[in-house]
Parts: sequence; C-alpha cells; structure tokens
Amino acid sequence: MLIRVSEDTKEITRKIGIIFILITAIQLYRLIYLLGNQNNNENYFNGDSAESLFILSWQIIVIFLAYSISLMYNKRLITELNTQEKKFSKAFHTTPFITILSKISDGKVFEVNNSIEEIAGYKASDLIGRKASDLKLWKNEKDREQFITTLLKNKIVKEHEYEFKKANGDCFSGLISAQIITINEEQCMIASVNDISIRKEAEQKLIESQESLRELNATKDKFFSIIAHDLRSPFNGIIGFTELLKSEVQESNYDGILEYAEIINSSSHHAMDLLTNLMEWTRSQTGRIAFHPKMVVIDDVIKETLTLFETLTEQKNIKVTLNLHIKTEQYVDQSMIEAILRNLISNAIKFTPNEGNLIISSIENENEFEIAIADSGIGIKEKDISNLFKIDNTHSSLGTNNEVGTGLGLILCKDFIDYHQGHISVKSTVGLGSTFTFSIPKKNVPAL
Repeated sequence: MLIRVSEDTKEITRKIGIIFILITAIQLYRLIYLLGNQNNNENYFNGDSAESLFILSWQIIVIFLAYSISLMYNKRLITELNTQEKKFSKAFHTTPFITILSKISDGKVFEVNNSIEEIAGYKASDLIGRKASDLKLWKNEKDREQFITTLLKNKIVKEHEYEFKKANGDCFSGLISAQIITINEEQCMIASVNDISIRKEAEQKLIESQESLRELNATKDKFFSIIAHDLRSPFNGIIGFTELLKSEVQESNYDGILEYAEIINSSSHHAMDLLTNLMEWTRSQTGRIAFHPKMVVIDDVIKETLTLFETLTEQKNIKVTLNLHIKTEQYVDQSMIEAILRNLISNAIKFTPNEGNLIISSIENENEFEIAIADSGIGIKEKDISNLFKIDNTHSSLGTNNEVGTGLGLILCKDFIDYHQGHISVKSTVGLGSTFTFSIPKKNVPAL
C-alpha cells in the first residue's frame, strides 16, 4: 500500500496503508495489555478505561478503513476511466481522416477531431454545437440527403465516395463511412471522411501514363507499318515500271513510254511526300524538330504554298478561291505553317472531284488568326472524324482519282499546330465536302 503501487493511486493507498499500521499498533497494544493483566475482566460492558479506549479506537479505524477502501476503488475506477478516455481521445484526434460525432435527433455535432482543420480548413470549434449541413461541407446537397437516407435505413455506411467542400471553397474527393451508435441512451452518428484526393490524382496519372504508353506503342507500330508496307509499295511500283520501260526501250516499242513515265513520276512524288512527312513526323515525335518562329506574312505563305499545286488543280479543273484577310505579320514557324498548308491543301485537292471548288480563307481576330480550307469533295463520315488525328487509328482513303495518302499528314498538322499552342477542327458532310480550320494564338515578339 505504501510502496508497490502506481503513482496515480499512491495518494489514496498511502492512507489505507497508514490505517493498517494503526490497526497493527492497536492490536499490539491490546496484546501487550492482555499479557500484562491476566485477571482482566473480559466483559466489554464492564471493562476498564483502557478496554473502552481500544474498542472506541477499533470502531473508528474500521470506519476509516471501509471509507478509504471505498475511495481507493472509486479512485481506481476513475483512473481507469480517464486512461481509456485518454486513449480514445488520442486515437480520435490523431486519425488521419475527419471524424465527427453528432446526435441523430437534431444533427448537432458534439465532437470532431483535429484532422478537419488539416483536410478541410475548418477549426473543430467551428462545428461543435452546429449542424454539419450549416457549414456546407457537401459539394452536392443531394449527395448528403442520399447518404443520410442510406444510413438511417441500414444503420451503417461503408466507404461511399462523394465530393466535399473545404472552407476556402475548393473541393476534394472523400470516402465516407458512418454508423449509428448509442451514447448515454441517445442515438448518435459517428462518421469518418478519408481524403482520397492524392489517390485520385495518382490514379489519373496512372491512366495518363497508360494512355501515353498506348500512344507510344501505336506510334511504334505505325512507324514499322510505314517502313514495311507504305514506303515499300511506291518503290516496288517504280522498280516494276522502270523494268517495263527498260524492256520497251530495248525492243524499240515507244508507245507506252509516256504512260509509264507518268506512273513513275506519280509514284516518285508519292514516295517523296511520304518520306518528307515521315521524316518530319519522326523528328516531331522524338522532340528533335526545331521550332524557330519569326515574323511572317501568313497570306503570302498561303499564296506561295498554293503555287505548288497549280498542276494538280488544273488537271482536275478545280476552281480555287482565296478570301485572305490577315493584314499584319504573325510570329510563327514558317516551315511548320507551310507543312500544315501543304497537307491540308493536298488533301482537299485529292478528295475533290473534277470541276470542284476549293476555298481558302484567312481572318485575323484580336487574340488569334484563323485559316480555313474548304472543299466540295466527298466528305468524311461522322464516325471517322474522331480518328483523323489519332496515330493508333489513322484514317486514310483513296482520292477521287485514286490518289494515295500517306496516313500521316493530318497527324503531322496537329503536332505542328500544338507547337504553336493552337487547335484544329473539322466540319464535314458526306457528298458535300469538308472544311478544316486551324487557329493559332498571336504572340508577342520577344525583345532582342
């Protein structure tokens, strides 16, 4: 009672130990007294003053002993209760997610842990005595109503994902779990909200990484496909027709020479276009393409690029109309703009029938300039438009005169437009034609 006890109970047990020492002293006194008075009257009611003093002392000590033992047990119960309360409080306030205790009857919060300040920006004192709904913790009120309905019906909710609001108005994703419990004979709700914003961000990055890997694999597959098939085919045609041409010359048969030469010329141009696009696309994908913007007159670039296709437009008797309205120089990479225009104009001519129309327009807005290439060609199906700029699902068709495409032109256009932080769009109706429009934001010329 005096030594082998814990510090928190030593104060009360020391008193009981002292009482036991007094009991021992009184018993020793009585033993010595009895040994010294052998003929002592054993009748307590007729005893002498010493016997009366013993009886009185004994009764007082027994009363003190019973009272002290009662205090000791009460003290121990209170200590254990405080210990459990400290453990609960420590666990409650150190959990890494928001934990709230509220009454079912009025919805008022009577306990909330400190994580609410770290996660949501609210102080615990902001919620005590108030309804959680008053603070607009839920992004969507219908979600809160759905959650309460489910909880009252099932008495428990486990890890339902909802959007919650912070004190500053920002939103975060959280998994909420809740259960109805009884505290002091009153139904209460204990709810915890685990902030999963970091996990959601990691999941999104993983999805983006998977998408990037998928695109890289598609790029690799497309590259090998071009090398193995698309690039080989025109050269096979050239080799085959040069062998025929050689044979015809040796036999002095000149009737088909012009036709063969035209086919060889066409195949050579296609191979050259494919090699050019392939080279530029490869450099773009590997980050080795040089981006050198300078002040350029866009309308002049359009006119110069269009001269490359005069022979083709004359062969198909296509009427070309220019509506050019960019009056100032623009800060762009001229080579990339030329490549974009070459591919878009080439496609428009390829898919426009004989005696069709080609309209090239340019307009200058306050923050950007816009160029549109519209044709009266065969058009594009709605389901194919979404695949026009995807390397993993390229769309390529024969032209109106069976012209062959490279399958890379539009993808290259999008890459070069992305370099300029612009965007490209398509509007098309089958049988009526297509319009490809790209816009590029204006940029200030850096100081020299």
